[in-house]
Amino acid sequence: MNHLSWDPIFGVYALMASFVLGGVLLLIWAIRSGAMKDDEAPKYRMLEDLDDDAAPVPTAAREGEAHDR
Repeated sequence: MNHLSWDPIFGVYALMASFVLGGVLLLIWAIRSGAMKDDEAPKYRMLEDLDDDAAPVPTAAREGEAHDR
């Protein structure tokens, strides 16, 4: 094997290493900035907001639905 066949392999390895390094750096940045802390909180906050804002359905509307069936 001559040295020309190894040059593209080293370039591919360098590209793969840059992807892995970039992923690790982004993961560290996300953890340090708090982006991955309590990621379920928005869902539960939305559900609590729906419960607080829900207006009771008028009785006449419920009776009308029962008669339509």
